[in-house]
Formats: sequence, C-alpha cells, structure tokens
Amino acid sequence: MFWNYAIDWLGFRVPAFERFIVPKRLKLVMNGEICWVNLRSNMITHAELMSQLRQQGIDDPADVREASLEGDGRISVIAAEEAAPRSPDDRIKGTR
Repeated sequence: MFWNYAIDWLGFRVPAFERFIVPKRLKLVMNGEICWVNLRSNMITHAELMSQLRQQGIDDPADVREASLEGDGRISVIAAEEAAPRSPDDRIKGTR
C-alpha cells in the first residue's frame, strides 16, 4: 500500500519520473492502415480492434486517421475528416 502511494506521488510531483511509470500511447491505426506489429505485440486481435472502432461509429479502418492504445488500456479513435462518426439517428435514416 505504501509503495503504491509513493510511486503515484512521485509520478504526480516529479514529471521526469512520470515517463517511467506511465506507458506512452501506441498507434494501432495510422491514416487508415492497421499497424499489425503493434497489435501483435499487445495481444490485440483484429476482432477486438474492429469492435472498438464500431463503438466509435466507424465501420472501416480506412476511415480512421489515428487509433491508439492509451496508457490506461483504452483505445482512442480519431476519425478521418471525410469520415466523421455518425450518430445512431443517422444510421437509422441511412445518411451520413
């Protein structure tokens, strides 16, 4: 318990220490291209990546400008400009 608090405190108070305890973002998709090496190295399947993209309203990796594995384990997605995420209402109407 003490060590957990001490490491968290150091990471918060000492910026140079933070880079050792907080993992950096890892690119999974860049400009519509899947980075297979990064997927394999983090044991993320293609199905898991596609599931995360669909949750963001994106059906095709080609519509992604960048998707990254964040330090906390979440996958963040930035859609390409021409493929902005659609709302659920747009999907029902069949429009973009």
